[in-house]
Amino acid sequence: MEKASLLLLLLSGLLIAALFLSSLSERLRTPDILWFMLLGLLLGPTGLRVLSGESLMGAGHVLLLGAVFLVLYEAGIRTRIDRVRDHGIAIALLVSLGLLLTSILLAVAVHYLFGMTFYEGLLLGAILSTTDPASILPILRKLPIPPRVSETLVAESALGDVTGSLMTLFILSLSRPEGTLSGTLLDFSFSILWGALSGALLGVAVILLATHRKIGLFRDNLPVLMMSALFAGFGLSLFLHAQALLCAFVLGMVVGRASEAAKKESSPFSGEAFKTVNDLVAYLASFFIFLVMGTLIPGSTEGISWIRLLLLVLFLVVLVRPLVVFLLLPLDRRSRFSLQEMGFMSVVRETGIMAGALLGLSHDALPPQASIIVISVVVGTIAFGALGSAPMARYLGFANRDGNRP
Repeated sequence: MEKASLLLLLLSGLLIAALFLSSLSERLRTPDILWFMLLGLLLGPTGLRVLSGESLMGAGHVLLLGAVFLVLYEAGIRTRIDRVRDHGIAIALLVSLGLLLTSILLAVAVHYLFGMTFYEGLLLGAILSTTDPASILPILRKLPIPPRVSETLVAESALGDVTGSLMTLFILSLSRPEGTLSGTLLDFSFSILWGALSGALLGVAVILLATHRKIGLFRDNLPVLMMSALFAGFGLSLFLHAQALLCAFVLGMVVGRASEAAKKESSPFSGEAFKTVNDLVAYLASFFIFLVMGTLIPGSTEGISWIRLLLLVLFLVVLVRPLVVFLLLPLDRRSRFSLQEMGFMSVVRETGIMAGALLGLSHDALPPQASIIVISVVVGTIAFGALGSAPMARYLGFANRDGNRP
């Protein structure tokens, strides 16, 4: 009984601390995820020793995987089909070849800068190749950039999360001693199929149960219905050995499509309750993931060179990102992005919550210094985007145009 009461008090204290840190971050105009990591560091093994990353992640990292599930569900909600349709070729190039090229180049950099094996570098490169819609959106809303640029960047961030996570999990599966490459690829393909199918069916079921005239029994209970669907999706994914992250993303996309359609008519998906549930699960998942990241920092700085960390960040934002943008986007002859538009897109490239989540899931396959590398790239890319996007927009002439916010 005493352990249960202490656990409840700890959970309550953590949530109050999260709210306080979020309020503080708004006043200081800094990302709240950085404060969440500091809280994890304070309560972690080298601080008050209240928390540990291993205990927070749960057996087999199932709790952390559940948090990532919620993050990708929220990313699916944010993904608008019209954005993907209008600039589909450019987005597809960025989230496929772009992520692969970024991962390979970062693998080479990590190998030579920090002495990791090429496999470790490739795994870390895949983790760092993901982007963060939550960090990009606040930047884009403040700038009068062309709508198609902001739409492409937002869609790239959302879809890049799921493709980057799948690429990371596939690379991680290659480290298992049993099985062959072809067998691993086949199993992974089936898990993707089951994950996508589960997410789609659950999404359709939610829409029918909330809106159908005859079987729409839960029109007034959408929050509970959504939470049930999220639990079911995660549970089914674990039971069927399906890709839980893809299941979450597809579920979010299907329900998000209903939410977009609901804006034109009266529907449960147009109400404040639906938005509140989505914001809540995304906030709690973000807090949990970066709290875990903070507990993993101790021991990761030993023997690390801060100059090399800075070089890695600069390599990503100054060389790799512009190379990917200017190499791939000209292949999309339909969109025909201008040099100015591609120049701006090469500056906005934030690594964030998904990298932290994937770090936790891959923690056992990476050396300890991987934690501080991921954290440095997250902080560095967010700072670079926040400080460099507005001057770049003015330099390229976007500040003098009439641009719509995303």
